[in-house]
Amino acid sequence: MDVEDKILLLRGILGSIAGVFSVFAGSFIYALLAVIIAYIASIPIVTFLFKIKKNWLVFGKGSLTLAIAWFLILVSVYNVIG
Repeated sequence: MDVEDKILLLRGILGSIAGVFSVFAGSFIYALLAVIIAYIASIPIVTFLFKIKKNWLVFGKGSLTLAIAWFLILVSVYNVIG
């Protein structure tokens, strides 16, 4: 598995966790804050775990995956619970 694939997988998992948390957050601001915190938390993980120096891989790769995973899990869990 390439490093780029691992970054996508990591950010997808973090987006899913943020999506589940956002359902129970109770406010739109807290839901957005959860996904922003997940993105910010992924930056040092990607940098130190995979030892990457390229800015695109650290900041850009998987950002859309994180956002899509967050939104899809948010909507799915909300529909299952509500």
